[in-house]
Amino acid sequence: MPVDLQTGVRTYQFVVDRLEERRGEQYPAGREEYEADWTAAHDLEKTFAEAINGNDLATAESLLQELMNLAEPWRDHPDHPDNHDERQPHDAVLGNQA
Repeated sequence: MPVDLQTGVRTYQFVVDRLEERRGEQYPAGREEYEADWTAAHDLEKTFAEAINGNDLATAESLLQELMNLAEPWRDHPDHPDNHDERQPHDAVLGNQA
């Protein structure tokens, strides 16, 4: 997995989408857990972007791994970042064609 801004944003967005799904399933309960998890993901993504922009690739790699750890509970989800094929656009995936 490349250590670049796109990868960090994609991983962060995946985590946030799953957190929002979980919040919807738990509604009205789970607000505090959602906010804590969202804040942790947001802070990691922001710090990751700062490391990338500062060309601190060692820190960026470590922060990306932390983002991936947040994504781990949804490892079997088809949109999990590890299941993303960089060579194939999302719309080209079988079944997503218009």
